[in-house]
Amino acid sequence: MVAKLMDDVIRIRIDATLAVAEFLAQLAEQAAEGETAAPANPANRAIFRELAPFRLVEYSYIDPDIGAIDGVCVGFADGSLFSVSEDIPEAVIDALVTQDLADLPPIYIYILLAEPRPASAIDHFLEALAIHLGRPLIGVFRDAGGCMGGHCYALDTPIAGREALAQQKNRSVLEANRHFDKARTLRHLAQSNLAADGRAFAQITYKFAPHVAEFGDAAKRDDFIAWSRTLCEWIYSRWCDWQDLGLTEILRPAEMATAPSDGTVAVRLIAPADYDGGQPWRAFGGVDAASAVNFAQSDAASSDESLRQSLAAARQYWSYVTETIAAGEAVARARADTRHRRGMKLD
Repeated sequence: MVAKLMDDVIRIRIDATLAVAEFLAQLAEQAAEGETAAPANPANRAIFRELAPFRLVEYSYIDPDIGAIDGVCVGFADGSLFSVSEDIPEAVIDALVTQDLADLPPIYIYILLAEPRPASAIDHFLEALAIHLGRPLIGVFRDAGGCMGGHCYALDTPIAGREALAQQKNRSVLEANRHFDKARTLRHLAQSNLAADGRAFAQITYKFAPHVAEFGDAAKRDDFIAWSRTLCEWIYSRWCDWQDLGLTEILRPAEMATAPSDGTVAVRLIAPADYDGGQPWRAFGGVDAASAVNFAQSDAASSDESLRQSLAAARQYWSYVTETIAAGEAVARARADTRHRRGMKLD
């Protein structure tokens, strides 16, 4: 019996040509009904509109059986790759829609799984995601025989719409150069997000707002991302409440980010492995991501004293992170206000 092969990425194909055509048709219909307002660059707006649901959904809550999700990325045909939580630059979308609107290259969503999963689990996840989004999807993943292929989740799409979906499914088979595995996706994302001098950035969301942290290199950034993911996993395992870390809402693990270019402040942080001799990692029973243990297997799960020490070590580093970011952002705001006042005086 042939063993079932697994996949570590769930790929979703977005047909940019169809998205633009449908939006332009909608605008034409509205104009015929007397609506005069329309975006200056409708093709650009059509793409952002199509991507919006995929950037807002909390993928980790769609189907628990899929396991942990390490990140979600948006990929374009020119090689641009962005974390789904990042703001995609207007220039990237503009470059896409300056091409023939009747034959635009597709956009891909890459859902990176913590562990490879069989085709049946991925199929179940995509079915649940299509229902959650209320729209048909084209998923691309390896089947039980190891063959990469497209799969259609059509819901109650009318017959005409199903024919268009079938065409998209067939086209996906010819786009092997877009079917990245997890290692390639992470490698490409890491390279594209490095500054010219080697600095690396991560975005972490807490208190209902995204914040950007800066690190000296990619390894330090990756260490921080892994620590934040482990932190969330331990909290979900009932290690502590959010309030124990000074939080009143769900924290999202950090993700890779590009260097800020829109006025967003990036605050330099010390990576967990370098902070206080690696104490932040010892909170989770290890010295790095590879040696950290699950909460259920840790000393903290069986001893009140170990639990107290674990929480104290994690809280110390987390307080350093939030306080350093708050201070850095406050300084940046003060400088911006000063420049603004000086500009007003010059006027």
